[in-house]
Amino acid sequence: MSNHTHRPAAEHEPRRFPVTVSPTVLGFIGSLFILVGSFGAGWIGDGLGIREWFPIAFFRSSPDLTRLCTMLLIVGGFLLLIAWIRFRPSIRDDDASLRRVIRTAVIWALPLLICIPVFSRDMFSYVAVGRLMAAGIDPYQHGVNEIAGWYSLGVDPFWSSTESPYGPLFLGVAAVFSWLGAEIPEYALFLNRVAATAGAVLMVVAFLKIAALRGRNRAFVAWMIAANPLTLLLFIASGHNDGLMLAGMGFGLLAALKGHRVLGVVWIALAVAIKPIALIALPIVALIGRPSSLPVWDRVKSWTLHGAIAIGLVGAIGLVLGLGFGWVTALTVPGAIQHWYSPLTLMVGTVRGLAELVTLDPFVFEVILKVIAFSIAGLVAAWVVLTKRPIDPLLRLVLCTAVIVAASTAIHPWYVMWILPFAAVAGPWRKGQEHLAMLVTIFFTTVTLAEPTDSFFEGPYTRLAVASITVLFALSVLVWWWRSSNVSGRAVVIAVPYGQVLVDRWSARRQRKLRERADTQR
Repeated sequence: MSNHTHRPAAEHEPRRFPVTVSPTVLGFIGSLFILVGSFGAGWIGDGLGIREWFPIAFFRSSPDLTRLCTMLLIVGGFLLLIAWIRFRPSIRDDDASLRRVIRTAVIWALPLLICIPVFSRDMFSYVAVGRLMAAGIDPYQHGVNEIAGWYSLGVDPFWSSTESPYGPLFLGVAAVFSWLGAEIPEYALFLNRVAATAGAVLMVVAFLKIAALRGRNRAFVAWMIAANPLTLLLFIASGHNDGLMLAGMGFGLLAALKGHRVLGVVWIALAVAIKPIALIALPIVALIGRPSSLPVWDRVKSWTLHGAIAIGLVGAIGLVLGLGFGWVTALTVPGAIQHWYSPLTLMVGTVRGLAELVTLDPFVFEVILKVIAFSIAGLVAAWVVLTKRPIDPLLRLVLCTAVIVAASTAIHPWYVMWILPFAAVAGPWRKGQEHLAMLVTIFFTTVTLAEPTDSFFEGPYTRLAVASITVLFALSVLVWWWRSSNVSGRAVVIAVPYGQVLVDRWSARRQRKLRERADTQR
């Protein structure tokens, strides 16, 4: 008889992490930290009565307590991230693992359901735009600063004068929520969080059904989507409506994969009516089940038919609500800001600096550069959709979305979730692809957690110190994960589209230099 005894799967997680508490408990502690931190550092408008509630009033009674709450948000977020990473080795391709992942995700999410909105003020914009609709003002032509008391609701002043970036269906729902919470704005906020949470749940259900249909590891998909810190922080704690959009896209893809293409287009239309960016999925859904060798003319006919159905449905919703087709212009609103980590932002900054150096108008060159970037992204996306190569339809959608996001100056952390769910069910993952997804999650979780530091710490040196602490936390998590999981940098690079080409060129150049050095030594 063998002396080896069976060890539970949970014991196979990396041993180098010094804390012995289970990932489920560790993540729950992180969520509790975020809950308490939100009482002092969450977004609350000056005109909301919730500011007087205990313990919210207590944690906002002094600047020191508010700063403590901000640090709790940061530490809690990193604990949640560490718990998510530690949970991965225990996941197997079986029903028991799936149940464990779902149960853990629910446990992590519970404290976040009742926290004050954190990491984003978008939920307050939802309430304000709902009031705008209820007042009979078109959100596609006017900003929320048209209504009295918009600032006291907690709306970010940066977006107060911009048109709404949301679809007509969401605007209608927001109007109903704001009407129900006309006297008590907190009630409207609560309803928006319920809707956002429902969207996240429906998103997970849709993609788990796709995973089952395609024979993918459902436990892995649940870990990548449901338990992902970005889902928990952005769709529940922040209350973003992207989960609703992704739910519609997911059920649309599921219907198309089952052969119900028209039903799939209807679902995509509903997703577009939440956020117009969901239009990206329309040409993919229209071709699911068709051979990759389908002639271009037949593709165009399919796109025309299904596009007419989708746009007609969204247009009908807009007409019923008195909004018309204003949602088309909403696609350009998010590009009004720039993120430092966007490749296009780096190029725009360089071109702007060079233009100012030679006393030319930098705005002209900035516009030209953005047009070039979006044109290239459009051409690449068109090639992905039109190519007759046997590319998985979901992978086509992943590539199209990724290239369009990469060509924007605004890459919000929740944009990652426009890609990850589809990538999770697109095909069996190599280790390098999984590590790339985890690396992206670590980066954008850090970006999310750094959001409150600019608002609750005064003075450049204090902000620099807090930012440095946040970066050190992130680097510590990164180094621990990299070493304990035996991450291969080469495998991660190869996982990036055309990464193999870059690796081959680097290897060829290195070999050439080695040969030249050897020849010189002779």
